Amino acid sequence: MVLRQRETTMSSDQPVKKKPKRGNSSDADETDFIHSLRDSEVQSDLQALHLSLSPDVNEDEITLNSVNLEYNGKNFLVASDSELEKSVSESEQSEPRSELTSSASIQSDSFSIPPAPNINSDLKNEPGSSENPANSTGDSTLNEFQQSLIRQCLCGVSETILCQPLQQLPRVLGNESIILLEWDDSKVLQFLSNLQLLFDVFLKQNNKGFICSKVIANCEMIIYNRYNLIEQIISLCETRNKFVHYLAARVLSSFLITAKTNINNEWLETMIGFLTSESLNYPKMNFSLEVIKRVVEWKDIEIHVLEDTDSQEAPSNVNANCETVPFRDAESFDTSAIKGLIIKSLESKWPDLIAKIQNMILNNSSVEIQTCSLTFLMLWERIISVKANLSVIDIKPFYAHLETFVALLNNNLPAIIWKQLLSLFNEVLCYGSTLALQDMVPDDTCQLAHLIVRYVKDYRLLDSLPYRTEPGSTVNSFVGTIPSIEASQSNVDRTLLQQMVLLVLKAVAVTVKETRSDSSDSSVGSDDFDFYQDMQLIERSIRDVLKKVDAFVKNASDFHPETPLCNTMVHLFSDQDNYLIESMVSTLDISVGISYRNAVFPDLAVLLNPIHSFIEFLKIVSHDSDVLLDYLVGSETCFLLYLLRFLKYTRRNWAKFVSSCGEGNTSRSNELDDTMAVLIRLKMQINRLVSRDLFPYNINPILRLLTMCENLYDGNEYS
Repeated sequence: MVLRQRETTMSSDQPVKKKPKRGNSSDADETDFIHSLRDSEVQSDLQALHLSLSPDVNEDEITLNSVNLEYNGKNFLVASDSELEKSVSESEQSEPRSELTSSASIQSDSFSIPPAPNINSDLKNEPGSSENPANSTGDSTLNEFQQSLIRQCLCGVSETILCQPLQQLPRVLGNESIILLEWDDSKVLQFLSNLQLLFDVFLKQNNKGFICSKVIANCEMIIYNRYNLIEQIISLCETRNKFVHYLAARVLSSFLITAKTNINNEWLETMIGFLTSESLNYPKMNFSLEVIKRVVEWKDIEIHVLEDTDSQEAPSNVNANCETVPFRDAESFDTSAIKGLIIKSLESKWPDLIAKIQNMILNNSSVEIQTCSLTFLMLWERIISVKANLSVIDIKPFYAHLETFVALLNNNLPAIIWKQLLSLFNEVLCYGSTLALQDMVPDDTCQLAHLIVRYVKDYRLLDSLPYRTEPGSTVNSFVGTIPSIEASQSNVDRTLLQQMVLLVLKAVAVTVKETRSDSSDSSVGSDDFDFYQDMQLIERSIRDVLKKVDAFVKNASDFHPETPLCNTMVHLFSDQDNYLIESMVSTLDISVGISYRNAVFPDLAVLLNPIHSFIEFLKIVSHDSDVLLDYLVGSETCFLLYLLRFLKYTRRNWAKFVSSCGEGNTSRSNELDDTMAVLIRLKMQINRLVSRDLFPYNINPILRLLTMCENLYDGNEYS
């Protein structure tokens, strides 16, 4: 943040972790509220809401993807976090200024916020008076500010234009002004949308290193909390208008991301207090959870491996008179400090919050309770997620109490809460991205995996899954089961089915990995009879669980009874790349782990044959090597890990690979030829990219394994 240095000490003076500056990324996770369509109040609001462009906005001037919300005859621009990058690059000046104005100077993020200025007690206009902002000419002021933000430059606009509507306060109580609650909903929405757009523009321009000086000045005014603006935004959680409620939470989270730790701790204490208050106020709880969730899930600036990062020149500006401030402080890209501050504030209240949410899930009798429960579970998932880039030490306390929520999975639980709980557990068992690469699995993760295996084996967990819709309902691919009067084309919630099967496969893979680690322990002797008896019991339990999964998938989908699980799994996950690759990694590791233990379960070898899975996978992608290359280059899946381990498995078990392709060792079948043709084409494509120095990372281990497999196929090294 580029702001003036203040003398007042901050409420949080913790050091900010140093990180090198990285390039920009337009990628930001965004999550919307999901409300029940059966709520009559939401239905009436949705009828008044439609997407359109304001008639006074020139489409040629809009270079970012934005959404105009028309509500009660008013238009409110809300820009997408992920679509501002292009327009920002067009709105910056090609030449940086040599000197900065007195209103903005290059500083680090460690600035201080002075106390809010005293408000003149003479300003006590009533809501209906002529001086009330809701009845003044503030609309035109906000419109002018919005049009300037669309052009990504506030030069030529008064620095006080944003706060002009706030200068005529309708009422003052003590030291807190209550202006926003006095406004009508349409004006509040327009004011909040301008604030959100201002933060979005600042964050995107900050990525480029050149910021409009007037954008800095306006952000500075908000962070210094003039007119008690932050307290007023927090107070909007009391409004009954769901659009204002959502936008206020979004603006407050953007403010925290922009200000980082330069905030008043009382604001965090207020939001945490909403969660732990003895009197349940569901709108306030949901408001606080949404704010915290969006801050935690915010992604720092990332550079894609294929992006050009050499160019450091300032891009051209649409407004030639824009005064930009060059800014190259690497700390401004690091949000780990504010994330850590929020997580630390939440940690002490977590056990009480867990107990409260658990009771809410058990008594989910209203839409408000379900909404709060879902938002909490999403927040929990974001905290644990490796994508949040939080410290392992900071998030360790949040792995507790997971086992209590496994027990909540029963027939009485709504499908939408089932889905979010399964998503949480799948994130904890992040096998493809983390656990598969670790030598030792954390104890908390192992306990969750053991519990999942036990519930599937002994408590018929799969039978409790509400994946089939009731009469009068249908399955929507985005939100799941919804009411419908039309004849249902599909009565199976495929996403819920996929999450359940993937969770069980990953739980088994973690259990096998832990078993393999224990069996390789040097302290275990060859004559340790009790230990090997325990291992045999574990393997028998794994076999029973996998057979239950096989029967469950065939019963839920239209698969032939003789089709092995390794094939049905590929078709089940065929529309979800990340699920598909992670399931293939899990089954490969299960197969390798069991064979490593010299298990005497031949039926498991057929059930989980990883070579059959790979052959079926190639059929799904039409034997197109370009798809495999895309998986290798992209970061959306763990295909690099899978291909590396599969090629090692194939090289060590070449005879099994040949026989699994449907023929003996003395001849070649079409299946074997087709499979090897894909791998050979992939090797040639990778070689071409490597020769031109275009591959984004060191791919030599894959190339060596592909060459070895090709030599085995040609008979040069067959043994």
